[in-house]
Amino acid sequence: MKSLRVGIIGCGSVAESHVYAWRNSGARVVAVCDVNSSLARFKAEKWRVPRWYDDVSRMVDSEDLDAISVCTPPNARLSVVKPVAERGIHAVIEKPFALSVEEAEKMVELTNRCGVKLTVVHSWLFSHIMRRVIKYLRSGFTGEVAGVEVTMLHTKDDPMASNPSHWCHKLPAGRFGENLPHPIYIIRTILGDVEVKHFHGSKLGKYKWMPIDELRVLLENKMGQTATIYISFNAPRPETTLNIVGNEGIIHANLSNNTLIKKRYREINLAQVTLDNLKTILNILTSSVNIASAILTRRYKGMHTEFMKEFEKSILNDGEPPVTAEEALKVVKLCYDLCQKIHNSYFAEEVGGG
Repeated sequence: MKSLRVGIIGCGSVAESHVYAWRNSGARVVAVCDVNSSLARFKAEKWRVPRWYDDVSRMVDSEDLDAISVCTPPNARLSVVKPVAERGIHAVIEKPFALSVEEAEKMVELTNRCGVKLTVVHSWLFSHIMRRVIKYLRSGFTGEVAGVEVTMLHTKDDPMASNPSHWCHKLPAGRFGENLPHPIYIIRTILGDVEVKHFHGSKLGKYKWMPIDELRVLLENKMGQTATIYISFNAPRPETTLNIVGNEGIIHANLSNNTLIKKRYREINLAQVTLDNLKTILNILTSSVNIASAILTRRYKGMHTEFMKEFEKSILNDGEPPVTAEEALKVVKLCYDLCQKIHNSYFAEEVGGG
């Protein structure tokens, strides 16, 4: 099987996970690029990548690349994807996909026109535990889903939130604009198309550049199924959890430590209890709660690796990427709509009063 030749554009902290994910999937990372030439050179040496560049066009002209990972801040995505797509190179883009819906649409149109694949890293969907959750849902374990809850806890010293110079604070809704794609793509995977019904923000922390550091969001689909998002930057430890409530069972997944609790409800007609079926009924009662820890084997090396494996497969077999450009665009539209509303309610007033 062909080994893909890959380049990395943007050498910040998230790029390292891309380098090792590509390698774990069997690809070769042959070049890195960053506008900061010193950083590009340093990271190339650290990651043992043979060549480095400080200009995207020069890299894609000099290297015979099959795919690239775009790990730049969102404001640079469109300018980076253009020369990449025009040279027939497939692209993996970190979330958030783009600064605006318009930019995201331009990238989708560009890659479609150039005949290359574009995908966005919705990484939690490819975690060991989330794949189990999706499997249980597809098997009908919970029955009809009534509600979904995603909780994302961060500490006060979160490296993005605590740094006033971080690029995330320039997004609509600031740090929340960087964070919200995660719960949104998880909820869309379970409930499909949803719309914002309500949101509320409050402030408990001390960072002046964050007008709010607590956020609650309510979403709903056309069938009346609801989802809530709770994001905090005041928690004692970071943790991401998912609760799914159905008419036949519930699932609680801790996406941070790969544990899952599932409970299924079964009606028992006591009038039909006999000595013959008593053992079966006792088994139902004692097994109604199942606690499972996702077993991390050598085959599983992290959600970025699983994502890259799927994307590599789609390139080699000319199949659908793990997250289609169309789905990524739908996430952007919902996220951007929500972030603009949050920004106008809390952040615009702060900026205006500054």
